[in-house]
Amino acid sequence: MTPKVLLFIVLIAVLAPVYLLFGVATSKNIKDMSEKNKEEYEKNRAKHRYLLLGQCWGMGIGVIAGCIANYCISGKVSTGMCLGTSFGMLAGMAIGAMLDRRKMEQETEQ
Repeated sequence: MTPKVLLFIVLIAVLAPVYLLFGVATSKNIKDMSEKNKEEYEKNRAKHRYLLLGQCWGMGIGVIAGCIANYCISGKVSTGMCLGTSFGMLAGMAIGAMLDRRKMEQETEQ
């Protein structure tokens, strides 16, 4: 695979959760839902907001950091892109999950 193909795949992987997060795919269905169902949908969607945002940002930052680091070391970017993507996603999801859990605990205390 060429770097352009890999970049295209990474961009899709980064933008797809954001697309789903903001509900663009289901905006037509929300209009037909009752107010009760709409509130439940918003509550469930907001439950994992930071997890998905952390994953997206972590993947993007991981790809950039991995490419730069590997290019400086070996002159190629493929290994750094793969490792940066995986470690960035892992770190972003972990941070996002912690933020989601902290937010959930604060809401239950109130």
